[in-house]
Amino acid sequence: MAYNTNTYFIYFLPAVMLVYMLTPKKYRYITLLIASGVFFTLISKYLILWCLITTVVTYFGGLLIDHFNVKMKELPKNEKIEKEKLQKKAFRIVFLSVFISVGILAFLKYTQFTVEEINKLFKTTFSIRKLAIPIGISFYTLQAVGYLLDVYWKRIKVEKNFLHVFLFMTFFPTLMEGPIMRWDDVKNQLFEGNPITEKTFARGAVRIGWGLFKRMLIADRLDVMVRTLFSVNKHYAGVMIILTAVVVTIQLYLEFSGTIDIVIGSAELFDIRLPENFRQPFLSENAAEFWRRWHISLGVWFKNYIFYPVSTSQMMKKWNKFGKKHCSKYWTMIVTSAIALFPVWMLNGLWHGPKETYILYGVFYFIVLLVGEMWKPAGQGIAKSLHLDEKGKVVRWFRIARTWIIIGVGEVLFRAESFAQFKEMMRNLFVSDFFRNIELHNMNLGLDSGDYAICMLGILVVAIVDLMLEKKPALFDEVPDLPLKKRWAIYYALILAIVWFGAYGVGYQPVDLIYAGF
Repeated sequence: MAYNTNTYFIYFLPAVMLVYMLTPKKYRYITLLIASGVFFTLISKYLILWCLITTVVTYFGGLLIDHFNVKMKELPKNEKIEKEKLQKKAFRIVFLSVFISVGILAFLKYTQFTVEEINKLFKTTFSIRKLAIPIGISFYTLQAVGYLLDVYWKRIKVEKNFLHVFLFMTFFPTLMEGPIMRWDDVKNQLFEGNPITEKTFARGAVRIGWGLFKRMLIADRLDVMVRTLFSVNKHYAGVMIILTAVVVTIQLYLEFSGTIDIVIGSAELFDIRLPENFRQPFLSENAAEFWRRWHISLGVWFKNYIFYPVSTSQMMKKWNKFGKKHCSKYWTMIVTSAIALFPVWMLNGLWHGPKETYILYGVFYFIVLLVGEMWKPAGQGIAKSLHLDEKGKVVRWFRIARTWIIIGVGEVLFRAESFAQFKEMMRNLFVSDFFRNIELHNMNLGLDSGDYAICMLGILVVAIVDLMLEKKPALFDEVPDLPLKKRWAIYYALILAIVWFGAYGVGYQPVDLIYAGF
């Protein structure tokens, strides 16, 4: 029952809304919790027990950490030794709680991959039964770790209602593809039980409609083309590799961002505002900015819980002190960046899944970002010597084009079946017969002329709306307040586009949510 299926839209979501409206405000969060449990169970059945274990560990771990924090606060300032003892106890609890939650994730998701890699390395023949993985385990595990660390660092107050924590972990719109919630993002919304009003319904419905537009008109069609282009039996070269990079990047963006639009719209029906996960990523001027605009909640999580702690650690302080004495300021900064970025991008790659291309995807962006830091002084020097305005349109669009190339290469690596296939594709990009195997003209990529026309028109519409969103981020929020004719013109345009041009019906198989597997 994914977010792009009839079961979700025709049966599940309307039923939840009806029961929610009939439930007294005080208990509406319980309705959402039951709906989330049903949603989880319908997809993963008994595997919800793993999520329940993580929730129990998170809940009681948070209570114990808070208990020691409160005791430390109550002690007089001169009781340093006792405070240190309590601090160590709190640290042990947070370490154990995080270890258990991450351990469950690692055991279920990476055991088979680890055994296979050991077999390759040592030429052994160990075997292990493939373990069933509950939906959203990577998402709710990060939420659990973030909650525990925020309690430990005294950023938030501990939650004493177990059902609140369970709903935070399992809220059904976010289970399969995020966004990754922080407690502060939703604590004042998830449990208030605000009513479904005409405005919240309209706001949520428009966002859902926009997500379906992205998915059903474009992403689901392009998926056929992507699978053809990445077929292991195909050996495209030259311009076809460039086409592959463009198509896979667009398809992944529209699939993921379209699903997130559906997710955010589903939550907005209940007047719950989830954090945005995309902000026009293709207008980025460099890879660092791209990751501030793409999968925002994941980037924010890594920044808050990996990058900052490493950057402010004792190890980093010792290095900075050593670097100032024995190295130049430039190399001190580069090594500092490398130390802080490496765990972020290794974990980013591993988070996506036990696959060599995902891990190398993380390594790829680590290298790109580090080279970007190393190049910055030289780039500024070149711009100055050429009398270029670094904030001018020419420099801006040059940087954006350069970033598109980085993104395209990265997405080809991300989507490739193996690193060997990626290497072959990159090698085939530089061939003497650059225009070999151009198959677009004879429609040999799984789509017909009508599909190409709909995709191109749809992409143009998305690009225009993204440019509008760049100037006015609250664009969708304003739709319910527009004059009647404009408002209903948008409603009918979305509905008719999806009904007339959406990819569904006889012979159509809904495309799986890409990030649901993470």
